Amino acid sequence: MIPIYKPYLTNKSLKYAHDAIESTWISSKGKYIEKAENLLKEKINAKFVKLVNNGTSATHLTVKALLYKNPEIKRIIVPNNVYVAAWNSILYEGLELIPFDADINTWNININNLPDSFAEDTAIMLVHNIGNINNINKIKNKYKNTLIIEDNCEGFMGKYGEKYSGTECLASSVSFFANKTTTAGEGGAFITNDEDIYEFINSSQGQGQKKGYRYVHDKLGYNYRITNIQAAILLGQLECLEEILEQKERVFKHYKEYFKNIDNIHLQKQDKKTTKAKWMFAVRTNKKYSFLEKKMKEKNIETRSMFFPMSAHEHLAKFANPNEEKIAKQLNKKCILLPSFPQLTKDELDYICETLVSLIKE
Repeated sequence: MIPIYKPYLTNKSLKYAHDAIESTWISSKGKYIEKAENLLKEKINAKFVKLVNNGTSATHLTVKALLYKNPEIKRIIVPNNVYVAAWNSILYEGLELIPFDADINTWNININNLPDSFAEDTAIMLVHNIGNINNINKIKNKYKNTLIIEDNCEGFMGKYGEKYSGTECLASSVSFFANKTTTAGEGGAFITNDEDIYEFINSSQGQGQKKGYRYVHDKLGYNYRITNIQAAILLGQLECLEEILEQKERVFKHYKEYFKNIDNIHLQKQDKKTTKAKWMFAVRTNKKYSFLEKKMKEKNIETRSMFFPMSAHEHLAKFANPNEEKIAKQLNKKCILLPSFPQLTKDELDYICETLVSLIKE
């Protein structure tokens, strides 16, 4: 079976992880946490980075940052076709979800259908679906008085203009789950350029401990701390990031070249002023995903569907808007995510492409 993804574990990641274990610093203290944070800041040119235990925790912290900046926020505009963690992170704070439908071509929220302005108690969460980067500058210019946060868990190392995704809004999150471009097994990062927000989040993710004090806590906090072992694995990944991205670029280029002139296979389109992150490669077809999944599995190829709209989740149904999910439903039924890990060989890529094309033509 060709899996949908498998991590590219570098020799450095393994070496550092063993060193962390042998040092006995295996929990939330140790040299690798600071090293990985500093290197990540350097890679994406961000002022402040806080590593945490997973991407969902990081996304929740972006919502905490939003409320810290403006406690009057009551509702958040969200895309209607994203991984459920983005929505859950908002619900943790008891806020209202306002879903808007996707663009059929980019698969991101369709900003052309958004109103010209929002109430003062409303913010926006942007999600870079399957690594396709929203044009943040365009959205910020349209909504100058609205706070914006980014779920950048799928968009790591993408760009809007010359700046890396996750660095131009109030705060953003990154995931280092095992199927992400760089991984810590689990793990995530909270990113901001606001020092006051960073200090608040740094305390919040560590049980709300007061700065300069031990076992004294001045706010409600969470145990979102990353371990030294996770950070060691991540550091090795970040030190070899160019190597990983080069292999991912090879995989994406192969898919794009193979599919570019195939009828009924539509590539995810990107804004000309953005650079897509090389996370997962996906296409929209004329066939139902349920059919393709079964047939591809019979050929020993693992795939994934596009995310379901909000109405598909029982605990979110009360927020669902049937007028804002037509495209989300189409994408869920007709999109297919293909194996995208760096180690894919040319023969494997050819086999995946040939198999999908033959099914499309049935």
